[in-house]
This record gives sequence, structure tokens and C-alpha cells, in this order.
Amino acid sequence: MENLWNLVRARWILLIASVLLGVIAGAVYAGTITVEHRSTAVVYFAVDRAKTASDYTAGSSFAQSVMPSFAQIVKSPVVLDPVIEELDLQTTARSLAGRIQVDVPSNTTVMNVTVTDKTSLGAATTANAVIRQLGEAVRTLSPRGEEATNPAMRISTVSPAVAPENQPTASRLTFELLGAAAGLLVGLAIVGIWESLTRPVRSASDVEAASSTPVLATIAFDSGQVVASAGADQVVASTDVRGPEGAVGTLVLHTNISALCAKNGHVKSVAVVPVTAGDEARAVAVDLAKVMARARNRILFVDTDLRSASVAGMLGAESVPGLAEILQGSVEFGQTLQLTNRLDFVAAGNAEGNAAELLVSSRLKPFIRVESAPYNMLLAVGGAAIPVADGATLAAATDITVLVARRGRTKRRDLADATDRLSASGGTLVGVVLVQRRSGIARFLLRIKNRIQDGRR
Repeated sequence: MENLWNLVRARWILLIASVLLGVIAGAVYAGTITVEHRSTAVVYFAVDRAKTASDYTAGSSFAQSVMPSFAQIVKSPVVLDPVIEELDLQTTARSLAGRIQVDVPSNTTVMNVTVTDKTSLGAATTANAVIRQLGEAVRTLSPRGEEATNPAMRISTVSPAVAPENQPTASRLTFELLGAAAGLLVGLAIVGIWESLTRPVRSASDVEAASSTPVLATIAFDSGQVVASAGADQVVASTDVRGPEGAVGTLVLHTNISALCAKNGHVKSVAVVPVTAGDEARAVAVDLAKVMARARNRILFVDTDLRSASVAGMLGAESVPGLAEILQGSVEFGQTLQLTNRLDFVAAGNAEGNAAELLVSSRLKPFIRVESAPYNMLLAVGGAAIPVADGATLAAATDITVLVARRGRTKRRDLADATDRLSASGGTLVGVVLVQRRSGIARFLLRIKNRIQDGRR
């Protein structure tokens, strides 16, 4: 049930879009349905020359015997061609015959002629025209005696066709509801198929199943805002990323890392590594570095992501010289050190396309060990754990490592591969940070929720 709820929360925009498309499709379909209107005329067949009771009896038997024949004549061109001409119908006798139903009750000389049309008036007008032309056909085709000038059979209209007052209509609401249900089912099917193919990480249980490591914090951020939260046994806090400094609470991630450092003994360096390339790990690392700087005496923050080298811009610092130049041996540590946001910071520098070669050189691990000594903590943000080896290289050079996965984007298979790669490199993976970026609609709804809560206070 939790996984289903997480799935609906993650793909609610798609599901709502599917429902709306279903409603629109149902409304359009309801508007295109041709509603069939029916109208029935009733006629009576009688023998015209009966004079005695025996004549009437014989005539009635004769009329009943020929009723099936006259029923066939109703749908013949003899009757329908004149109807088409009289009413100026844009159809053929064969097509019109398909909309006519003739019913002769057993042992009677009564005939019911029912016509189906797009309008009730059209159905009634056509039915009355059919019985008029049927009367002409009966007078023409009815047998005559040798001396008789009038036909033996005649018909009388018992009940002319009338336009029904209560016209049937297609319920638009019904089709819209059916369309909404169908759209929801299609949306769920699409989401289910997509999820089965990609299997992204959506919850702490997914993380633990894929990596066998705990979730240190769940962080949702947007427009420079990061909000960290965790379970009931952890601290809930919020802070700004790349925004003005101010009074903030203690982040769940910082609290848990501090506890892990105390548990694992003398930890001097922490690596923050994304599963795959993205801005989430850098944003988390920048925010974590600011909180550490407030909570500890001295923090050294190092950008080891030589492929992107974007952390300096997030802190408003110079991008060169930096770690790349140190690993190349062209500058000393003191020439790269910058003080920004209460942090001692070393930028990534300019690797000039040699990021992988510089990171795997023998200089990275000694640099971290030596330069972390004067500080309370060295925090390093690295490149992706997969498909490149940047994250694994950094994990091997630091004391503990935290992986950053993005909810709904990071695949479980990728998280498992990243975990295996970090372990194989000799790094110590202590947990995963699950990050979620809010959409514009989600931010809007959150602002409304906060305003409602503020009003209640």
C-alpha cells in the first residue's frame, strides 16, 4: 500500500492528465453519438367487398393470409421510392428499408410500421408517408374481380405516427464519467509499465532493499530551498541552499552524520557522492557544509567533482585555481584556499579534460589526509558513482561516504551498482540521502497549505 501511495504521489500529474483526457474524450464521444428516435404508425387491413357475415369471415382469413406479403411490400422500392421523392430524402430505398421495422401480430390484420430516424419528427413524418404509399400499393396490387372496379383489399390508419414528447438523449455526464474511469485505468497502466521497466527508488524501503544501507535523511528542495525530514526518531529541520544565511535548525543529515562519526571513532573526512550525475548532491553538500560550519570550529569544504566544477559558482567563490591544479602539482594548497560563507573552501579548478586521470593519481588521498588534520572535518563533494569511477575514487580516499539518490529518478539497479562499486573501492558507505525536487504545482500547493496553517494559528 505504501509503494502504491508513493507511486500515485510521484505520478499524480500524469494520472490527472489521463483522467482529464478521458473526460474530454467521453464528452466528445457523447457529442458525436447519433440518437435514434422511433415512431410507429398502425394500419388495419380489411376486405372491401364483404356483404354478409360469411363474406367477412372469409375476407378476414384471406387478409391474414396475405399480410406477410404486404409486410414485404412495405420495404420494397414500390413503396419507398415514392416516399423518398415525396419527402426529398437524401437516401436510397435499400438504406431506408434498413430503418423500417414491420410487425404483424399473429392472427390479426393489423400492421405496425416503425421508422427510426435522427429526429423524432423525421421518424413520424417518414412513418406516415410510408403507410400512405403502402395504401397506394395495396390498391394497385390487391386482386380485383372480373366485374369489380375497386380492389379487394383496403387499409385504414388506426394510429398515425407522432413525434415522441420525451426524446431519448445521450447522457454526457455518463460518458464523461466512463471516460474518466477509462483514462485513470490507462494512466495507471502506463505508470505501472513504466515503473516495472525503470523501477526507480521511491521510499526508504526501496533504498534499503537496493543498497542494504539506511536512509540518513529525506530532502525536498526547490528554487534554492532545501527541507530535510526523517522519521519520528530523527530531527526535522530546514535550511536554505545558495540563499542568504540566517537562523536555521539542525539538519537531519548533519545530526545523523555526527552520530555516525562518533560511532565510527576518529572520522576526519566525509564524502558526498551522487549515484549518477546531477545537481542534487552538490546542493546537499553545500547546505551540509554551511550547517557544519555553524556547528563546528573549522570545516574544509572541497569540490572534487572535476567534471562539472560548479560548486564555486554556488558559493560565489573563484573557480580556479583549485584541486585540479593541486593534483597537477602546479600550485600549493594555500594558493587555492578561499574563505566563503564561513567555510574554508577549495574549488575543483580546471582539469582540462583529465578529470579521471587526476582523481586516480596518488595525490588525492594524501591531500585529504594531510589537509584534513588541522580541521574538525573535511567535507568533499564528488562526481557520480556510476557510470564513471569518480565517486568510488573519492570514497576510497575519505573515511565515510554518503550516497545521494533522487526519488523517482534514480533506478534501484543503479543504486545497487553504485553501492557495490563504492564497497569494491574500499570506501565505507554509511547511508543514503533521498532527494526530491518539487514541481511548480507542488510548490504552489505547499504555499497554500502553509497559508492555511498560518491562518489557523
